[in-house]
Amino acid sequence: MGSLDQLRKLQPLVHSAVAAEADRIIAFVSDIVAIPSVTGDEERCSLAITKHLRQAGLEVAVIEDEPGRPNVIGTLSSGKPGPRFLFNGHIDVVPPGPRGEWVHDPFCGEIHGGRLHGRGTVDMKTGLCTGLYATELLGRLGLPWRGTATVTAVVDEEVGGAKGIRYLLGQGLIEADMGINCEATNLDRVDIAHKGILRSEVVVSGRAIHGSRPWLGLNAIDKAVDALKALRPLQRELADRRHPLCGRPSLLVGLINGGTVVNMVPSRCEIGLDRRIVPGETHEGALAEIRQTLEGLRAADPEFAYTLQETMRMPILEVPEASSPVQALIAACTVVNGQAPVIGAKDAGTDAAWIVSHTGMPMPVFGPGDYLAGSLAANESIDLRDIPRATEIYVLALLYLLGE
Repeated sequence: MGSLDQLRKLQPLVHSAVAAEADRIIAFVSDIVAIPSVTGDEERCSLAITKHLRQAGLEVAVIEDEPGRPNVIGTLSSGKPGPRFLFNGHIDVVPPGPRGEWVHDPFCGEIHGGRLHGRGTVDMKTGLCTGLYATELLGRLGLPWRGTATVTAVVDEEVGGAKGIRYLLGQGLIEADMGINCEATNLDRVDIAHKGILRSEVVVSGRAIHGSRPWLGLNAIDKAVDALKALRPLQRELADRRHPLCGRPSLLVGLINGGTVVNMVPSRCEIGLDRRIVPGETHEGALAEIRQTLEGLRAADPEFAYTLQETMRMPILEVPEASSPVQALIAACTVVNGQAPVIGAKDAGTDAAWIVSHTGMPMPVFGPGDYLAGSLAANESIDLRDIPRATEIYVLALLYLLGE
């Protein structure tokens, strides 16, 4: 493992190497952003990354759980035994939304005003591409290093990763000792934690009857309103809980669907709940709190009937601040940015949580782009200067971890 002083000595060489490649790196990011890859339609983007990785001399594996949705794993070996490092990123993006909200085409991949524009510039094609280039440069710098450096470009992340990182993990195809997830943190923050997710559905039952005689039925929507009122004290209680990095947990009523036609008493009403979980909580405990609240309502109202079912979960991310990849990023940022990064946490989930929970490896989140301002927003863009800067930080972090 390297040190801050060693990185300071190596930084002029790395900076010169990245500067010489800056135009190529920016062009590559632009090309990848210009390929539409909304979740479910990632194949063209996967093939472009596969081609680049092979041309760069990495050993490449292409793995599909679903035809036409390839995950890409590229590995560079030093030929020497040593640590196994992993860059993780996803190639799928969310839909751009109404075209009229964008100044430039969402998939233009064009440069305007010193910024690269397009869906995925922040979330998270720039991070993925700069991690890829950092891996490539590691092999071309001529500096001694050991172990392996791997890049994963996966599909399906925006909807939970079942066809992407979760499939690769389930097949035993992710083998590493440590890594960095390249989601955006504005290159000035290392996220060592983020909230987990528990999504559940409450189905409230009623009794249908003609709307002219509603007193003979049992209105499931009315009973669902009672359930929402019963959940409010739990929502207020969660607002008072605090985690030092992740902030407060939450319970959101995100969906309601009830009724068949307007002149019929509804016999069913569905409530979709989104519970964000902070370190120290558990998914099981969060579901139990919801169930306990609804059971209290049922005890008070014998006509209240419901079912509660978990529909999705994502793990909490927790990475020790003392772990080697966190320390590598602190050192690399200090050298490149002139100051140490903030140690923070992310509100939204990442594939890092699946990797850490499955393998136990430390994988903090760090990458280019302002997540809060740019991710999932119209007119998503990134400062051109952040593209070589991210590459330089990643190369130095690799040398800290793998350099001899």
